[in-house]
Amino acid sequence: MNLVVTLEHLRKARRFVVDGEKCMVRQRKIVDRMDRQGFDTLNAILFLEYLEEMQSQYVALRDQLERQLLVLVRPDE
Repeated sequence: MNLVVTLEHLRKARRFVVDGEKCMVRQRKIVDRMDRQGFDTLNAILFLEYLEEMQSQYVALRDQLERQLLVLVRPDE
């Protein structure tokens, strides 16, 4: 992968991580509100766990792209 493509993928990956954090915060608030109101929270918790799993994949991809970028910028190190 060349430098320009890697930078673009990294930009998108960083955006996914930020957006993912926002989604998880919203979902945690939903779970808390449902719990306070006495609703069954099982599906909301399962969805939160799904979001957390996806977030870990996005973070791993972002980290991988950052490592690739370092290799492209400093190939001798």
